[in-house]
Amino acid sequence: MKLAALSAERAFLDRSGWGDAAMAPLAGDASARRYHRLTQGDGTRAILMCAPVGTAADRTSLAAFLRVGRHLAQLGLSAPATLAEDAASGLILIEDFGDATLARLLHADPPGAETAYAVSTAEVLPRLAGATLPGWAARPDAAAQAAMIDLTLSLLPDASAVADLPAALAEALATHCPGPSVLALRDCHADNLIWLPQRDGAARIGLLDYQDAVALPLGYDLASLIDDPRRDLPDGLRAALTRRFAEAMGLSLPEVEVRLATLSLLRNLRILGIFHRLATQMGKPSYRAFLPRTGHLIDRAVAHPALTKLQAPVAELRRQTAGWAT
Repeated sequence: MKLAALSAERAFLDRSGWGDAAMAPLAGDASARRYHRLTQGDGTRAILMCAPVGTAADRTSLAAFLRVGRHLAQLGLSAPATLAEDAASGLILIEDFGDATLARLLHADPPGAETAYAVSTAEVLPRLAGATLPGWAARPDAAAQAAMIDLTLSLLPDASAVADLPAALAEALATHCPGPSVLALRDCHADNLIWLPQRDGAARIGLLDYQDAVALPLGYDLASLIDDPRRDLPDGLRAALTRRFAEAMGLSLPEVEVRLATLSLLRNLRILGIFHRLATQMGKPSYRAFLPRTGHLIDRAVAHPALTKLQAPVAELRRQTAGWAT
């Protein structure tokens, strides 16, 4: 790390009253952001987020993180409170939710994980869906939603062989995911959700990494959470969470299941390309390990009887990407 960056961080912490805190790095995500846990002498903790601000896109992302966090807090959801900020330098001091991610609970406390997943699907996601869509949220139509897989298509040896896939996917989205869009956090998965049992209701789930939130069809975040290529979710738990979501939203189970299949297909076709690029072009080979599970989720989603028009182009895409996991 450059000395200038370290000096800026230290000056920011001094101004914020955290200059004497112990600092320990935390594992990052797929982005260029860095995180450090700060601990004061009395045990008080906070998280220092160091975000890149070298480009307009970087600055827009950081502004979005702050904006979306304020919106979530207004809905009574648990976004980390901002304790101090220097947006020009990309330095944000935020509340520390701890380490009880849903991913860790799955391994260490399966019954607790089931409770936390249930709160996420039956309380948090319905709270988001029932809220007025904020004016700043982008509202992509079905064609623009289908274009979310463009990165994956661009990495294929022969994209012309699946030229009909985007249009077929857009048709499926328009057909099987009708109704007004809702705010989707997009990276709503078990590493970004923290169990906060000391809080009440939907606030028991701490939310992270939500700066890419946009308006998408109801159920997109459900697909993100229960069809996550990073980990296996027991089939019984997946089915129970789908039922809970359907009941909370007042929808029939078959309606939710076809939404889930369509949106899971969209999301995991997109992730297939993202993870492949991370593994091969961005120096993060660990993401290759997730590609077989991503393929399995794609295959399961497209097998839904309502998605038969998509099965041939998806099968061709899977044929062309079969070597990505090796």
